[in-house]
Amino acid sequence: MKYEDIAAQPDYHAAATQYVIETYGEQVAQQLPGVADTVWSCVMMGMPEGLCWITVLGDHRLPPPERD
Repeated sequence: MKYEDIAAQPDYHAAATQYVIETYGEQVAQQLPGVADTVWSCVMMGMPEGLCWITVLGDHRLPPPERD
């Protein structure tokens, strides 16, 4: 799931959760379900993906994901 595609999905919560799984790992999605809510809030506010990662860092103390 791409960050930019979350808002276009019919089930936004499932899309945000899938994004968290693909970005941070399934364990994060299971142990910190609030991360998906934070991601959705960022999407709704129109934040770019990098700023969303900073918000997740501030709210949940998860470091920005490493990208190849």
